[in-house]
Amino acid sequence: MARTQHPGIRERRDASGRIRYQVRVRRGDRIQTATLPTLRAALTWQAQAHEAADGMAEQPARPQEQRAPEPPGRAATVEDASRRLCRGMLDGSIRSRDGRPFKPSVVRKYEEQLRLLVLPRIGAVPLAALTGGDCQRLVDEIAAERTPEHGRKALTALRVALRVAQRYGELDSNPCAGVRVPVDARGEKPARILTPEEAAAILDAPELEDVRLGRSFAGPFLSLAFGTGLRLGELLALRWGPDGLDLDAAIVSVRASLDRVRDASGAYAELEPKSRASRRDVPLPPEDTARLLRHRLATGRPPNGTLVFSKQGEALSPVPAYRAFKRACEAAGFSAPLPRLHDARHGFATHALAAGLSAHAVAALLGHSDAGLVLRRYGHALPDELAGAGMVLSAWRQARAA
Repeated sequence: MARTQHPGIRERRDASGRIRYQVRVRRGDRIQTATLPTLRAALTWQAQAHEAADGMAEQPARPQEQRAPEPPGRAATVEDASRRLCRGMLDGSIRSRDGRPFKPSVVRKYEEQLRLLVLPRIGAVPLAALTGGDCQRLVDEIAAERTPEHGRKALTALRVALRVAQRYGELDSNPCAGVRVPVDARGEKPARILTPEEAAAILDAPELEDVRLGRSFAGPFLSLAFGTGLRLGELLALRWGPDGLDLDAAIVSVRASLDRVRDASGAYAELEPKSRASRRDVPLPPEDTARLLRHRLATGRPPNGTLVFSKQGEALSPVPAYRAFKRACEAAGFSAPLPRLHDARHGFATHALAAGLSAHAVAALLGHSDAGLVLRRYGHALPDELAGAGMVLSAWRQARAA
């Protein structure tokens, strides 16, 4: 451990070789210590600790805490902002940009990114001392140690926490503005594009499984997934009737989504749709309507308002859906890596665009508000389109020359 030019501050290297700055401040008969990632943050913390010690010299010292103690009266830190964000998202006092509560799955993701990736590195840094360079260095380190995708997720969570701090007047501007995420040298993982023939092969297998097991689940479930492009939580929350799966009108009305993690009572909470655009009506293809009519008959003609897919009236976990899709892919002859269940949604969008629907129409069916996002995420050409490109171009040239 090496001393710096600043008394009370030493340089040390952690297990990964990064330089950290250990600060020691004496308060009466005890010593406070803190380890921070930058010299600037260490100096700021040291100054605040000395000020607090001067102002409380006559007061008894508090017992030593498990983690590095923080001086009373200190400025808010990144850890404070992160904890406040997670608490506020849970109790509804902090909401998204459009004023809606955060979904529990989003809260879990943000909490995980902040706890595992952000706080161990810059949690003790005062908000006022945090710079854009600190945020960029954080993202670069995470991307180097893990992956650029981990860096992107950490940046997203930190940006939201700092945006709230800015809203509360603790920051003049968000230090995350302008921070860039390194590009993965391997390139973006290509999306799995299921052709209509591959989708049909996957849909043939679960019906045989349902017959073998004497039940009705996998066939109609995957039929809905490929025929409507609904998200998994939306499929699991779907109910019979005009406000859900209406077979008479051949319409699927998306009005709720099921959380993927059990709540304190052990149930899967039914949530509002992901966004305003997610509250939508999706037409059901005739062949899928017939499949789902057979499913309703096979399950005892359940009344309107009951779940389309359930176990003894209770909502299903995502596990049976994942397993059913995996078995269907294996039965259809796919080799590893197998397609994901979400690729059914991807396939729906790609096939709809190839069939001639506009990007705006597909965005409305998927529950997206941005048609450009649909083109970027789902606007892939199917292999048959690419294979026939030469003939299409030749026909166009001949028509122009005539």
